[in-house]
Amino acid sequence: MKLPSKRVGTLDERKNQAFSELTFILMEAAMSPVIMLVGAGHMGRSALAILARSLPSASFVVVDRSTESLRLGEAIAPERIATRQVDISSDGLDASGMDLVVNLAGPFFLGSDGAARAAIAAGAAYIDVGDDAEGTTTILALDESAKSGNVPVITGAGLSPGVSNWLACSLLESHPDLDGVKIVWITREPDPGGLAVLRHMLHMAVAPCPTWRNGRMEFTKGFVPETAESFDVPPPFHRIEAYDTAHPEPVTLGRFRPDLSLVQCKGSLFPNWANAAFSTIGRIGFGHSNMVVEIDGKDVQPIEVLWKLLWKRHELKPSAQRISATQVNVIGTRGNKPIVMKSITDAGDMSRGTGLGISAAALSLLQGGVPAGANGVEAIPYQSGIDRFLRLASDAGCFADGVVTTRF
Repeated sequence: MKLPSKRVGTLDERKNQAFSELTFILMEAAMSPVIMLVGAGHMGRSALAILARSLPSASFVVVDRSTESLRLGEAIAPERIATRQVDISSDGLDASGMDLVVNLAGPFFLGSDGAARAAIAAGAAYIDVGDDAEGTTTILALDESAKSGNVPVITGAGLSPGVSNWLACSLLESHPDLDGVKIVWITREPDPGGLAVLRHMLHMAVAPCPTWRNGRMEFTKGFVPETAESFDVPPPFHRIEAYDTAHPEPVTLGRFRPDLSLVQCKGSLFPNWANAAFSTIGRIGFGHSNMVVEIDGKDVQPIEVLWKLLWKRHELKPSAQRISATQVNVIGTRGNKPIVMKSITDAGDMSRGTGLGISAAALSLLQGGVPAGANGVEAIPYQSGIDRFLRLASDAGCFADGVVTTRF
């Protein structure tokens, strides 16, 4: 494997990048859309703050069932943000008058398409951070409805999936001899995050993992030793072991490029013992969303107890031990042999990168040029998406190395 090269580029390339960034800034400053953001948890508020800064003329409607989440969301830009306290799973959603609906209300494996249907009915563009194959399939099933309504519907627009898909599109265009893609995400997260995030992590231990192979979808178990594969990646991880995971990149990339012989997504929690721990916890029951037990006459979801336990453990941990890191590696293969890899790395948790990813995708979607219909993030021109992501990341002091390319 050759040493990686950072995204520096020639003088002309850097001038073009600066021109592109200035163009984005001027275009975004001129936009005055009305945006509905569904789900004002930690990740939702992160995306809301980025969009509010990037779109100074935009107005927002924030929807959540939690009074506290709405209060924190409104505080980001009170003069431009209105709130609605709604549980969309039971009360539905009215997206009338919206230009864009941004959905961050997980967990997405539950397969709800209520927000997307509301957007289509209102003629508003739609985008989400769906990171489970089940939810992705549900949204893609709205393709004909979205085309009939002349509405672009995009699913899986976070970090992985999301930026990972754009990097894959970039590799496939610059290396037309590639016949496969492997996505390898790695995260070290001392912070347990929101309950929806934990549900997603544990669900991946029990959900079938899709792999696009030679024109058909195959399924394996998630986070089990028989799917382990070792990879040499950039610092801070260096060499890791990753496992099949139920992320949806194979679903949308396989649909976008059915000619590929392989699209696979593997993931790894750091340190490595966490992979076996999450796999075991998920399989003994915590990964099943409908699992309820009775304690002292009350129905309790065990995962909520686990979530509170993890948060208590996090709060008791010395701050010096709270080290976060996230990395996404996209490997282009030929005959199952690695040829080239693009990597992005952040000294933060995956939710930070996900917020940046959906913000970049939402801004690109508002720019126009995305076809009507239900698609993965591949429907957004990848260079526009990557450039916006890197600009937003730079503004936030994240992903400092940009895109690092490694040739094998």
